[in-house]
Amino acid sequence: KGADVKGRWRQEAAGAFYNSILSGISTPINAIVNTGVIGYLRPYQAWLGAAVMGNKEEMIIAAAGIDALGKSFSESLQMFKHNWTQGLNRKPLTYQGKFDVQADIKEWKQLAPQIEKYGTENEKLAYYWTDVLVDFNNSPWVRYSQNAMGAGDALARTIIGRMEMRMRAARKAVDSGIDLDDVGKVAADTEDAFRREIFKQGKHEMWVVNEQAAKMAGDETAFTKRLSGNLEGLEKLRNVTGMRLFFPFVRTGFNALDMTFQSSPLAMFHGKWRDLLGENVDPGLLLKKYGIRPEDIPQAQALMKGRMASGTLVVGLASVMALQGRLYGTRPKDKETRDLWKMEGIQPNSFKIGNTYISFQKLEPFNTILSSVANIMNYQHVLGEAVTEEMLEKTV
Repeated sequence: KGADVKGRWRQEAAGAFYNSILSGISTPINAIVNTGVIGYLRPYQAWLGAAVMGNKEEMIIAAAGIDALGKSFSESLQMFKHNWTQGLNRKPLTYQGKFDVQADIKEWKQLAPQIEKYGTENEKLAYYWTDVLVDFNNSPWVRYSQNAMGAGDALARTIIGRMEMRMRAARKAVDSGIDLDDVGKVAADTEDAFRREIFKQGKHEMWVVNEQAAKMAGDETAFTKRLSGNLEGLEKLRNVTGMRLFFPFVRTGFNALDMTFQSSPLAMFHGKWRDLLGENVDPGLLLKKYGIRPEDIPQAQALMKGRMASGTLVVGLASVMALQGRLYGTRPKDKETRDLWKMEGIQPNSFKIGNTYISFQKLEPFNTILSSVANIMNYQHVLGEAVTEEMLEKTV
């Protein structure tokens, strides 16, 4: 019917390539930590944005989401364990992960009796060796990284869904005229009434995020949001022969950059900022484009402003820590200072807590920003006051 059917060996060759890229032990750890941090920050950033806006009601609703973090952790861990077990048993994960490139192998396996019955000797041999590659690519030992990241994404999405449950309960309480001091307790007692708005129960009796806004928030957090408009062409580049080598994870990389962009004053030039905080806010457009309900627009505005404020706050706190000798950037270029660092046991790209150094090298997307601030503050005596201030403003 005019469809471009790719040979199975090409799919499996791409799978082997992707698995090799993701095979590092630290890859799933970093991905899970980064996804978790971005997910956990959402209600804190919304609270900060509401505080900047002076909106007490939205602060209380965001605080209800913060309170839900601890209460939802048990269910989120169960979802992590379920997805990890699914991966070990070569079964589909609950959500498409960051790097899910494997096709369903069921149809491939159903070809075996047809090949055996009707195939030539060469076709049987070709199927046999391709099947060996299929089994290898889908073995738990090879896919452990993707399985772990998929389980981590499921954990983060469950937490976001549970936060959304609590915040909707809190909004209902506020709209009902409940005393603002009692909203948190009422929301905690009534959140289950909103579960089926956010989740649906899957075939394994696990609660899966199904509501549009919560799903899109999960896609944003996991860096799996589809590229649209002119940027959609970037994803299609991967389908050009040989381009998978150069554009393996376009969506993930672009979404990570987009998240960093939103966490800076440049957020005011972002399309989402204009849609949410521009002169003419269109509720219908926000619902269609971002899944934001009309009643949730103030909270989305608070999150947008909170992200920008938190990015500025990170630079400010990092500057103070660097001045106190608690934050270090890249290794010094000059030998004399490098030798001094080695003698004193200073670790590059690290926080210093007491006498212990904790690396932030893998803490994306903040690692580059923290390192830059530390470098600027450590060398301010060379840069001079004017240049130091200018560089800090640019870093913000």
